[in-house]
Amino acid sequence: MRKIEVVQPERFSTQEAFAVPHCRLTGSARRRAASPPGASIWMSAVELDAGSALRWDPRHGDEALYVESGELVVDGRVCATGGALVIEARACPTVETRVASRVLQMGAQGAAASAEVAPRPAEPAVHVIGPRGTFEAIEPGRETRFFADATCPRCSLWLLFTARSFAYESPVHSHSQDELVYVLRGEVRVGSLVAGPGATVFVAADQPYQFRSGPAGFAFLNYRQAASLMTIRATGEQIVEAGAATGMTPVSDSGSSPLFDRSTRTGGEAAWLD
Repeated sequence: MRKIEVVQPERFSTQEAFAVPHCRLTGSARRRAASPPGASIWMSAVELDAGSALRWDPRHGDEALYVESGELVVDGRVCATGGALVIEARACPTVETRVASRVLQMGAQGAAASAEVAPRPAEPAVHVIGPRGTFEAIEPGRETRFFADATCPRCSLWLLFTARSFAYESPVHSHSQDELVYVLRGEVRVGSLVAGPGATVFVAADQPYQFRSGPAGFAFLNYRQAASLMTIRATGEQIVEAGAATGMTPVSDSGSSPLFDRSTRTGGEAAWLD
């Protein structure tokens, strides 16, 4: 497959069947692929009808659900729009919807998706993370939030939200992990490739690239399966992409959304890493 590829929302038709390994649907939903075939990581855009539920069996690796609209409920905890669930390998939750909801579901393929990749020190859990994330970096016109940065001792997943309200051009850089960048708002351009809302940019590990936004900026969700190192190609500088490592602000219990789950305070923001 190509090292940089854009998956447009119309590339894969929406399917009524919910064919996600180790995850069973009760109720009704529509799903489309939001990642290219053959990639090491996958993402699906899912529309869940009210009263539907997703149930996992123990054969999966770390997965995440980002709530684009609506809400998800797990063990009585509510994850609202803009929040995320991180489901640790082997956890067997039931995630329900009380209202029609649109979510992004993501995980790893093949051996990396196996619950047996590495021993875990505790029973698997589900992290319910509010819209503020676990670490944040905020300044005028710029917002970045980590939902997970692979520093949790029980899960390796990496998930970041970042946005700008102005035109932006990144430096030429690369990451040590394959990544999926799902555009929530605005426009992201990589060379001649253009990704608007609902499109996903796949970039292979160690592939140098630069992205530009449209004049109104962008908002996107960035998923990787494990801890990542960014290299600025012009200088060779390497940056550990984790919240505490980059000096981002941890989201405190008192200042966070009531959806904040203390067990998720293991990651940081890469607000300055995009």
